[in-house]
Amino acid sequence: MGPVIWIEGIIGAGKSTLTKAVSESLGLRPIYEPVDDNEYLTPFYADPARWAFPMQVELMARRYAMQLLALGEAQCGNGAILDRGLPGDRVFAKLLMRNGHIHEREWRTYQRLYDSMTMWITSPRLLVFLDVDPTVAMDRIRIRGREAESGMDLQYLIDLRAGYLDLLTEIESGAHAWSRGMDTMRVAWNVDHQDPNTIVEEIKHRCRL
Repeated sequence: MGPVIWIEGIIGAGKSTLTKAVSESLGLRPIYEPVDDNEYLTPFYADPARWAFPMQVELMARRYAMQLLALGEAQCGNGAILDRGLPGDRVFAKLLMRNGHIHEREWRTYQRLYDSMTMWITSPRLLVFLDVDPTVAMDRIRIRGREAESGMDLQYLIDLRAGYLDLLTEIESGAHAWSRGMDTMRVAWNVDHQDPNTIVEEIKHRCRL
């Protein structure tokens, strides 16, 4: 089996950049977060209460397909690196539920779908969390200038980071059947244009590549 690696982090953390660098260095297939063709993203930011639930269901379906694609690469001995995994997506959905944008009834439906999907995903060999200060992430979001993200506020990023830290605690304590045996790696990623080579070497060591 080839390795599967998840790159996780809040919006603006730099996941795609690191995913590209690691995939090129280690010969793993990169599987990127579906952003540019997400027809729900712009309406969601304009009216989150209306679009949060269908957007998160759409993302979950796409993320599950990404997981299956990564599994196929691993079974062929090639390996893959994902720009966010299915549980990372749930961090966003859970925050939307807590903020009242996803109704409790919708959340129960989402959770049933999520539980069914996580029964069949293969845990990655390694989860890399890019820990970025939300103020730094906000600056990066402004610089890249995606129109759909123009109304994002800092508190949203702060809450996302807190949700991610909760997820890491759950994974590291073995709280989920799908995460048992998974290695986690937390990386401070606040400086722009950081050299990824040190991280690549650590990933090689942890994944025995």
